[in-house]
Amino acid sequence: MISDPGFLLAKVEVMSKINSLMEDTRSSLKAQITTSDFVFPVDLNLNSGKISKGEYYRNLPYFVLDYPALFGKHDILAFRTMFWWGNFFSATLHLQGSHLEERRQTLIKNIHSLLDRQLYICVGDTPWEYQYEPDNYQLLNVEHTQHIRSSQFLKLSAKTPLTEWKTLPKFSSDTLSLFLSVLQEPIDHQ
Repeated sequence: MISDPGFLLAKVEVMSKINSLMEDTRSSLKAQITTSDFVFPVDLNLNSGKISKGEYYRNLPYFVLDYPALFGKHDILAFRTMFWWGNFFSATLHLQGSHLEERRQTLIKNIHSLLDRQLYICVGDTPWEYQYEPDNYQLLNVEHTQHIRSSQFLKLSAKTPLTEWKTLPKFSSDTLSLFLSVLQEPIDHQ
């Protein structure tokens, strides 16, 4: 195996294509944001979107696109699109600190809009794990309202198989649109 460079050369090509796919996803998210009436924090830069990659999330390569994202020491409002080699693509909303407190009650009030959509809620001890295992992510149901009410951080997530790679930009922007719709109070048109 070590005398055959073919696998590593193929991996380099795959990672280059995934990077391009993440760039397309960032463009799709930017387009989604421009049509959204969600009120983003003033200190959130909506012109950028960081794409990062690594080799060792649980010993496998990955890419993440954080857009839109605002990471503070205690306060986080981030939407992360992730590719994890051999596993899935995911789209995850992460709220923590003041961003969670500002939106907690609205989310609880609107939880029914998220049910029966194959969405997951993080029940793990840390916001930095992304595997869909029962001790980390569970399918969202109404019983998770108490968890939302008391959690120190909140992560809501959707995943799609790697075979659906062509749909990643739409999957990610549709997921962001859904999450933003339940985080904002409805406008009263009276």
